[in-house]
Amino acid sequence: MDELFYNLFTQAPGTDSGTQVALFSASALLSCIAMVLLARRNDLGWWAQILAVFAGPLVIALQFEASMLLYAVPALLAAAFGLWRFSRFENAGRFGRKVIQRGFSVKSLLIGALLVVVFTALRMGRMLTTGFIFTDGTASLWISFAAESALVVALIGIACGYRWAWLASTVSAIVYVALLFNTNPALALLGVTVFQALAGFYGWFAWRNLPGERSINADEPSNAKYPPSPYAA
Repeated sequence: MDELFYNLFTQAPGTDSGTQVALFSASALLSCIAMVLLARRNDLGWWAQILAVFAGPLVIALQFEASMLLYAVPALLAAAFGLWRFSRFENAGRFGRKVIQRGFSVKSLLIGALLVVVFTALRMGRMLTTGFIFTDGTASLWISFAAESALVVALIGIACGYRWAWLASTVSAIVYVALLFNTNPALALLGVTVFQALAGFYGWFAWRNLPGERSINADEPSNAKYPPSPYAA
């Protein structure tokens, strides 16, 4: 059993580092499940993401690194926001939603980039306040924190109906995988992150035929009960 744990997480069982890697892997697995469910417009995906935050960042913050609460709480709120935002769409069967797709805009991209910066800073926590993150050899930490934050922000975009946010989640997962290959990667975390990248692409493909805001607005006059009066001024 100990050998299996080491092969999956490249850490000795029972150590703090091993426990944290295992928790991060479990969190990533739950996020992957959440993405697959959300690709099907299923509300349960948000509950899976809430569990992902509990299983990873929140537990690690409570047991090992209190400063991570600065990231865990906003990440939890982001998942709760997604659940609330999906509730504004019409029901489509059990737990399903009729998601209305929103088109790409420069404004949404800029807001997303700003949120990535904010979440990355929160993820750095004490490393940012002490200045450690600005020392030499921390480039990999910058990239990993930004990739983790990009996934959270991508989920916020998905909650708002942006199809392009799925591609953003795929890119963040690919960047994280590339970063893991440069180190001694935990097999479990590496494998789950690869599936996250595939889940992001699956979500982008699954949302290809969703109705958009423009098409719905264009259909509104034709769905009116009565035609407009010719005598109206």
